[in-house]
Amino acid sequence: MKLNSLKIFIKVIDIGSYSLAANELEITQPAVSMQIKSLEDFFSCELITKEAGNLHLTPAGKILYRSAKTILTEWDETKLQIKQLTKETWGEIKVGASTIPAVYFLPEKLAQFRQSFPEIKVKSYHGDSQNMIEKLEADEVDVIIIGKLMEDNNYQSIPVVEDDLKLIIPANHKFSTGKSVSLTDFFAEDIILREKGSGTRKVMLDALARKGYSLSDLKISCYLGSTEAVIAGVEAGLGVSLVSKLAAKKASECQRIKIKSLSELNLNRMLYLVYKKGREQEEKLASFINQLC
Repeated sequence: MKLNSLKIFIKVIDIGSYSLAANELEITQPAVSMQIKSLEDFFSCELITKEAGNLHLTPAGKILYRSAKTILTEWDETKLQIKQLTKETWGEIKVGASTIPAVYFLPEKLAQFRQSFPEIKVKSYHGDSQNMIEKLEADEVDVIIIGKLMEDNNYQSIPVVEDDLKLIIPANHKFSTGKSVSLTDFFAEDIILREKGSGTRKVMLDALARKGYSLSDLKISCYLGSTEAVIAGVEAGLGVSLVSKLAAKKASECQRIKIKSLSELNLNRMLYLVYKKGREQEEKLASFINQLC
């Protein structure tokens, strides 16, 4: 069994397609299938099944998937430690993140990465999603973590954590006793909105557009430049707003605001790790990607 077979196995599962995995790895689909078959032969059991066009891991496949990620991470760490003995310099990784992942997701992941790879220094930047995309395109950062899919064939977007937007209201608001709020009631409220370029704003407007509504249907009380400013604005009574559940949780626990579901809208989203295709071949960047994904 080779490490390359494990890498291909992980890629197939992460992407959910043999053909797309083959395209990204720049090998043929039969070659991908052959590698998966060699793993199944090695373990004498089925690892992947296909139902209604979707790939599913068998119980054995789930075990191998978890173990393969650990094996590859430890292998990367081993290579880095040996290279350190030869006094090779590994430099740093520059990571950009939009507000939500920068504050509520990335710090814990960076701490875990530093424990595994203390030789690699990480420099982080944060701003809105569009600003981070511009930094990535200008090669000012190596990877970014943002709350919207980057639809550019030159870049790879990998989902890293699921998030969704929740309605937040002042603690003494008239909606505070109900479990959810209707769209009709939402439209009647003063609404605090994030600035242009915000991933949170885009998710909200896209969800409204799917229901036939637009920005003009909202009673905007003000535009604010950060999630924490929005939470503070809601607490002060400037209006209600939609923010990440990751961001709202602590403020709700401190009873600064209350969290409600907004009925009739699908406000689920993913946070994505994005990098330029081909750069996953760089060892230090591959180590970082494997740690987060």
